[in-house]
Amino acid sequence: MGAARFLEALAARATFLLVLVCALALPEAAWAHASLLRTLPRDGAVLRSAPTRVRIVFDDDIRPASGIKAIRNGGGSVLEGKPRIAGGRTLVIPLRSGLADGDYTVLWRVLSDDGHRLSGVVAFGVGASRAPPQAALSADNGPSAQDVLSRLLFFAGLLTAAGAAFFRFAVGRVPVRLMLGAFLLVFVGVSGMAHDASLSTRFGTVMAAAAVISGIGAVLAAVAPVFPRLEPLPFLAGFALLPLPTLAGHSLDRGRPLLEPVVDFLHVAAASFWLGGLVALGLVLTGSGDRASVLRRFSNVALVSVVVLASTGVISALAELRSFEQLWSTGYGQVLIVKTALLGALVAVGWVNRYRLLPRLSFETLRRSVAVELMLFAGLMGAVALLTDLRPGRDRVAIAAAAEPKGPPPVVQAGESGDLAVALAVRPAGAELVALDPDGRRVAGLSVRIAGTAASSCGPGCYGVAGTLVGKVPVSVNGRTLVFRFPAKARPAGVLVARATSAFRRLRSVDYMERLASSPTNKVVAEFTLERPDRLEYRIRGGADGIIIGSRRWDRPSGGKWVPSPQDPTSQPEPIWAGHSTNAYLLETTPTTYVVSFVKPTGPVWFTLRLDRRTLLPRSLRMTAPAHFMTHAYTRFNAAPRIRAPSR
Repeated sequence: MGAARFLEALAARATFLLVLVCALALPEAAWAHASLLRTLPRDGAVLRSAPTRVRIVFDDDIRPASGIKAIRNGGGSVLEGKPRIAGGRTLVIPLRSGLADGDYTVLWRVLSDDGHRLSGVVAFGVGASRAPPQAALSADNGPSAQDVLSRLLFFAGLLTAAGAAFFRFAVGRVPVRLMLGAFLLVFVGVSGMAHDASLSTRFGTVMAAAAVISGIGAVLAAVAPVFPRLEPLPFLAGFALLPLPTLAGHSLDRGRPLLEPVVDFLHVAAASFWLGGLVALGLVLTGSGDRASVLRRFSNVALVSVVVLASTGVISALAELRSFEQLWSTGYGQVLIVKTALLGALVAVGWVNRYRLLPRLSFETLRRSVAVELMLFAGLMGAVALLTDLRPGRDRVAIAAAAEPKGPPPVVQAGESGDLAVALAVRPAGAELVALDPDGRRVAGLSVRIAGTAASSCGPGCYGVAGTLVGKVPVSVNGRTLVFRFPAKARPAGVLVARATSAFRRLRSVDYMERLASSPTNKVVAEFTLERPDRLEYRIRGGADGIIIGSRRWDRPSGGKWVPSPQDPTSQPEPIWAGHSTNAYLLETTPTTYVVSFVKPTGPVWFTLRLDRRTLLPRSLRMTAPAHFMTHAYTRFNAAPRIRAPSR
């Protein structure tokens, strides 16, 4: 009998570990929160004429949130009315007409349909021969302490209420006071999460339902000891909370497979049966009665819950991550690793309970073990609270092609063709080219040849050819020729880009030469110095100069005097390519250099970066975006500090 139990336990553990490895090794695709597609004007743009509005375009429905600002850097507000939503997915921020030459910053804030708040800044300059503007406002999209705490309380209360309800009807009696505490946790959590949510959004509606159910449940739990016939009702209210995370979450977003809501519901149900059951079990173990039979029944329920939780967790991981490397290159993946580690520890403790302590009916030791499980579950709830507020690794946003076929993302390189931004996306079966005008619109009707073959239309402003493209690939756009190089087998480089970003941020200082052009005839050359922790200086050849130190900045027009103004502090040194990127590939490796390409889809913006192979510090950079053709030549790192406030 002992050998059979050992083999059963071993098989259960091996199966779970196999499932867990699969969850971490084979992540695939899914939709996430509303994602920023582009801004008009784009961040960092230098415009000849002043815009009258700023448009922020998303891939899903959004609503304006409070706190939207538009200012002249160092001056006052330039808002000209109330921001509005156009077409459900575009935030339009009106600006005063006739803005004078200078730098401007817009801080936007929106609320997505699933309740997540998104914010960002757009900095633009007005006037020819200006340096790229620096944002004078800042935005923080990370979850706040209140957000995390509110979600922690909400999930802890919901899972406890639903799990205790299942325990009540499937395992044994539960003190109704447990339900009162669980409902109060849900109500407090909802109050913190829904303070800025609109009832017109799905998230706001679900949170209102959660508040009503938890309020009614709390009242029923409070009066049940006085009216014993009402005792089952609080537990039924606990069951009513169970579908709410699924109704409020990503599984009902457009583009999701129909199976995902079912998987999400089962995942929440399994977690609630385990957690709520553990809390109820802890109360049972402090009392008297037939504790042995209760323990055995709960042990069977917990085993099924673990299997369902692991299986549905695999599917969720497959849905939320694009590739294995996103486990450590994204915040979502890193928190997922922590969650998985805590879950593994819980399974280990549960295995000890089931196959070591339960056969001996060691109630005192079991009580201590259950307390350990509950502490681990508290950590797990914290990880869940973070995961629900972080952007998953999989963001389906438009890049170079009109539609994204199945298979690995294409290798994309881009360059300047006159005043057009041209991007070539290469796949094993062919290539597609997109040409964008200075306003970011696709340009149709061009004469395009790729590797000597006339390209045919593959959609609005898209030109494609079939066949394998390797090595030098000449591209002709209306007679202008660019040459790209594509390796025979490009290796993913997302981790390499992340490591290069970290290496850049660890520096004390960075010096580089920047060339920025919006067309073949309009360019600016400037020298930049970045110094830790929050200092920046630029010097435009034949133009203006600027210095930023913490919350202060000084600007000096060519031949003029320094003009001070306030500035939101920005951490330095910060690489221009930092942020979410896709399509990262290693194009070339030499004994001293890595060459990588990648895309920042919010634009889009295409990068080619040459890195020192030993230090992973940049040697040079090429950035291509509509009306924004930039190159960097990095000249010095970790020099002695020399940025100082200008003398009057």
